[in-house]
Amino acid sequence: MADRAHPVTEQRHAALRSPLQTHELDTSVDVNWLRQRAKLFATVSGRDFHVVTDLAAYASISGMPYLSHYAAQVYLGPETARLRVPLMAINLKLVTTREEADRALAHETMHLVVPSYGHKAAAFARAQLLLDKVGQLTSVPT
Repeated sequence: MADRAHPVTEQRHAALRSPLQTHELDTSVDVNWLRQRAKLFATVSGRDFHVVTDLAAYASISGMPYLSHYAAQVYLGPETARLRVPLMAINLKLVTTREEADRALAHETMHLVVPSYGHKAAAFARAQLLLDKVGQLTSVPT
């Protein structure tokens, strides 16, 4: 198993732009903020999911090892018995800033909305669209 994502995937992920204000980008992530932010992504995507930060519990539920280089991962359930509400695991050891959390949430939410896109350019265009929509919900009127 590879211990890193494909370089093109890493580039596309890094290119995602959070709608947060500049002073918020480097702010640390706490679970409460992450859960509130995840609700925004669920709202704009029309796809509910549960956020999990306990990676051992996620691995136990999913039956899949959670690899140490994964920032985030989604689990839909077995093909024959999909979960009504999928799980999204976020690795808080790797996702330490709000900017990184926005990228991870957008990337994984995109997988929930259009799983067939994989890591194609169109997939990351969709992830950026999700970020933009979250930004529209949270922008302060001028």
